[in-house]
Amino acid sequence: MIDIILSELHFSSIWNGGIFLFTLFGAIIYLFMLPNGKNHTIWKSIVFLVGLAITFLAIGSPLNIVARIQFSRHILQLILLLLLAPPLLIIGFKTEVLKNVASKPFLQKMCDLLTRPSLTFTLFFILLYAVHMPFLFDAVRMDIYTNYFYMLGLFIVALLFWIPLISEKKLNIKQKTIYAGASMVVFIPLSIFFYVAKTSLYTVYSDLSYFIQSLEACFPANKSLPPEYYEMLIPSSPVHEQQLGAMFLLIGQIVIFGLTLGIPLIRKRISR
Repeated sequence: MIDIILSELHFSSIWNGGIFLFTLFGAIIYLFMLPNGKNHTIWKSIVFLVGLAITFLAIGSPLNIVARIQFSRHILQLILLLLLAPPLLIIGFKTEVLKNVASKPFLQKMCDLLTRPSLTFTLFFILLYAVHMPFLFDAVRMDIYTNYFYMLGLFIVALLFWIPLISEKKLNIKQKTIYAGASMVVFIPLSIFFYVAKTSLYTVYSDLSYFIQSLEACFPANKSLPPEYYEMLIPSSPVHEQQLGAMFLLIGQIVIFGLTLGIPLIRKRISR
C-alpha cells in the first residue's frame, strides 16, 4: 500500500531537493575547497561521502515519508541520522581544517567546550528523550519546518556527541569504553518505553486527523490524497510498530557502539 501512495506523489514530495542540494554542496566543498593534509587518503574521502549519502537517505529520501507512516521506520531514520552518519563524517573529515582551527586559540577553546564529553553526552540524550515525549513528538510532526529544525539540532548535537568517541585526543581507550557503555545503557530505557507501552504513544500514528496533517506537511501546497488512502495507511497495530522500533533501536545502537569500540582494538592488536 505504501508503494501505491508513493507512486501517487510528485517526485519532489518524496525526494527533498533542498536536502539534496545541501549534501551536494557539502560534497563539492569537501572535495574541491577544503585543503588536503599529508595523511589524507582516498578512503577517508569515500567514508565522508558515504556519511553524506546516509544523511540524505535519512531525511531527503522516501524514508522520510515512510517514517511518518510507520514508527519503526522513524527509528531506522534516527539510527541512520544520529548513530551511523555522524561517525562516518567525523572519520572522513579533513584533519588539515582542524589544524587550522587549533592554530587560533579562541576557536580551539570554543571547540574544546562544545565537544566536552560530559556536555555532549548530556545534551544529546536530553534532546533525544525530549522529542519522544508524546506531546512534543506530536507537536513537532505537525509542522514540516519545526520538524526539520529539531532534526537538524539533533544531528548537530549527534556530531558533537560522536567526536569524543572518534577523536584520538579526547578520551583514552578506557574512557571511550565507559562513554560508549554508558550510551548503550541510557538508550535502553527509551527502547523499554517504546516496547512496554500497551497503547499507541503518538496520535500522529493512530488518530486519522493528526495522521493526515502530519503526512500532508511533507506535501506541496494544496496537494492531498483521497481520505480512503489515509485510512488504509494507518498501522493496524501501532503498538506492534512501537515494539518493532524498540528492537531496531536496541539492536542498532549495540551493534554500532560495539563496532566503534571493537574495530580500533582489533587494528591495535593486528599492528603489534
